[in-house]
Amino acid sequence: MVEPGEDGRHTRTSLTCPCKTILARVASRRAHLDTFVDSYLEIAQKVLRRVRKPMTARGILDAAYRANLVPTHLYGKTQHKTLQARISEDILYHRSTSAFFRTRPGVFFLSELITDPDVPNSYKEPFSARRRTRDLYREPLLTLDRHFLNKCSRELKSDWRKLAKAAESVGAIKYAAEDEVGDDLVTTWTFSVVRKGNSILSYRIGRYRDDRDAFADKKSIGFKTTLDASDLTLFCEGDYGAKEKSLSVILNDLDISYRSIDQGDHELPTPMANLVLDDKKGQQALLIVMEWTCPEWFEPTTRRLSLNNLTWLDLKSSNKNLDDFEPWSKAAFEALHYEEL
Repeated sequence: MVEPGEDGRHTRTSLTCPCKTILARVASRRAHLDTFVDSYLEIAQKVLRRVRKPMTARGILDAAYRANLVPTHLYGKTQHKTLQARISEDILYHRSTSAFFRTRPGVFFLSELITDPDVPNSYKEPFSARRRTRDLYREPLLTLDRHFLNKCSRELKSDWRKLAKAAESVGAIKYAAEDEVGDDLVTTWTFSVVRKGNSILSYRIGRYRDDRDAFADKKSIGFKTTLDASDLTLFCEGDYGAKEKSLSVILNDLDISYRSIDQGDHELPTPMANLVLDDKKGQQALLIVMEWTCPEWFEPTTRRLSLNNLTWLDLKSSNKNLDDFEPWSKAAFEALHYEEL
């Protein structure tokens, strides 16, 4: 995290004892992002509700002027660029809960209209832009002290909440900037498996997604991401936002609208196992393996460049060929006893 020092300059610091010392700060930031709505976004929502079809930012703005929806305090020669930036930021910050989604590069539509039966299905197909910003800026990562983790019993390691609570009690859990993570710290990840009946979703990893030799072009059964400071909220219930982050990554990677599953009953992903494995830099990483039962209507699409050959893998099939899977998936297979089904 970046904070002002005594001399007025900004320095990067690690965050310790997160549940008690930074919860208010993180909650304040999340509240800011969740309420990030300005006049441009309100204009876009009004126009798209009226026209009920995807539009470019320039088209939205032209329609808004014709309908006298633009207030006088909004002006400039490149307002369409400002509008496009506002909508893009809203999609980036809110992801699957954004009021907007892309149908093509630079073309936007309203998420609330996805479930409208009168709207053509061709307007409801999301297009996902590459998430370049994720690589440019990272929140401080949630880490555990490696020596503490290595001394923990197998039983304690198997329960993420109990493990986190034990780490809190001895100051062995903290947030740290990515460049501050050394051999003494273990990053935490969610590794989320999507299940439907006796099948789980698998895909082949593209090099854009992971260029490690042991992972690139291999098959995977998990949608993975690190836990960081932005995941901590008042509603985490001791898991540091692991369940919510797990669901968010699944929906984002598979282009599922949060509103589409919010219409009916659905459960958050369930923690199934914890694994200590090697991460991208050859250091230890704690994997919180989650399993999410998807809605019956869900069928995967192949629109992401980094996800290839999305297919259902029958757990009862004897032809799983685990040698074709990356290391983390192999470990998850064994921990969840999928190979025994």
